[in-house]
Amino acid sequence: MATSVQDLISQIGNADLPILSASAVEFDQLAVRGERADPADIVDVILHDPFFTLNVLRAMGARKRGRLAGEITTIEHAVMMFGAQPLFERFANPSIIENQFKSNPRALLQLRRALSRAHHAACQARDWAIFRQDIESEEVYIAASLNDIAEQLLCYLAPESAEKLTEEIRRDPDGTREAQQALLGFDLRALHAEIVRHFQLPDLLQDLTDPANMEKSRTLNVQLAASVARHAEFGWYGAALERDMEAVAALLHVPLEEAVGRIHRTAALAARAWQWYKAPPAARWLPLLPAPVQGKVEEASATPAPVVFGSTSDVMAWAMRALQEQAGLSRAVFALRSPDGQHLRGKFAVGAESGSSFASFEIGLAKQHLFAHLMNKPQSVWFSQQNRANLQPFVTSDLSNVVGSGEFFASSLFLGSKPFGLFYGDRRDASGLDERAYQAFKEIVLKVGQALNQLAGKKS
Repeated sequence: MATSVQDLISQIGNADLPILSASAVEFDQLAVRGERADPADIVDVILHDPFFTLNVLRAMGARKRGRLAGEITTIEHAVMMFGAQPLFERFANPSIIENQFKSNPRALLQLRRALSRAHHAACQARDWAIFRQDIESEEVYIAASLNDIAEQLLCYLAPESAEKLTEEIRRDPDGTREAQQALLGFDLRALHAEIVRHFQLPDLLQDLTDPANMEKSRTLNVQLAASVARHAEFGWYGAALERDMEAVAALLHVPLEEAVGRIHRTAALAARAWQWYKAPPAARWLPLLPAPVQGKVEEASATPAPVVFGSTSDVMAWAMRALQEQAGLSRAVFALRSPDGQHLRGKFAVGAESGSSFASFEIGLAKQHLFAHLMNKPQSVWFSQQNRANLQPFVTSDLSNVVGSGEFFASSLFLGSKPFGLFYGDRRDASGLDERAYQAFKEIVLKVGQALNQLAGKKS
């Protein structure tokens, strides 16, 4: 758990922060070219990685003292001042984030998601800055990328605290500062201020990442971009994101539907870098939810219009496809809870062999087994080699006869406060299951619940 701001800052020290493996690979490939490397390519690699960006800005600040240090506010300027070959030499053999989290894949995914969200925010901020004819759009991009650097460093230095905070924010997006204070003993703005001082960031970047300066349009641009990226991570429908979009429309002086179209399009463009972060991008949920406004969204956006689900079957058809394509599962089923609450019966399935017990998925709920326990409240489980010894007593013969004996994911689905059914998924190959797939599985179940509750609300 996190202890205090100063304890976290002391852990940073004077060493460079680790960078993503994708950043290191791309940077090494450019280093082979030396001075012949295109400076624009170098800048692009660094800007993809908030930690790499921070390292370069700090190194530049250490080289240039006095008034000039505050003027280097872009990576483009820093690369020009360093020179390609000295830059390659300075940042040769970096520490790699993935290597430091080999024994904690859950924390690694959490950090990857935070860095991916920063990239999304930066892309939104740059798009709006260019639209507003801001001649230094890269400054706005960097500020948006580093706006949540405190949370990113919390994911790196204190992943358990960061995970609890993320879950709290997911439950209440508007109560972020209260959650931070309750869980950490300080809010992240205090940590952010110390990071700014520790890394000696330029004054301009300090101003752009300070919410107290939101009366300035450039700072408002940065803060709104960070907010849109955060709220969109949990889905593209909700009061908080709607308020963000209205504020963006006001900032750009365009109709709301045009602002929504720009935001959707930029989210799709940002998602192209998902392999850099190996984290699911916010744009993956664009097809799930109805468009927040009607009119010119389809014309303004380069992405397909969001799908409006008309029935439970529509939602489940999407879910089965997503469980295969996004979570990489070879078999998946949604089992509906019987009206008397005594059985789970397969309703929608993919990957089942004809005539198998899995194809006719049916499990009684009278006995106290793992699936019956899951139906007590909204919850998920990953039955794995690590927890097999503890959970095996709850995987009864009734379950094994239907699903087999390998690893699997399972999650109950509730509509309102009532149990509705259960999702199950596994892989029947040598690749096994992993943390990325588990997170994707849980998010798909979450989105199905949101969509079905919306449909239920329309019918009531």
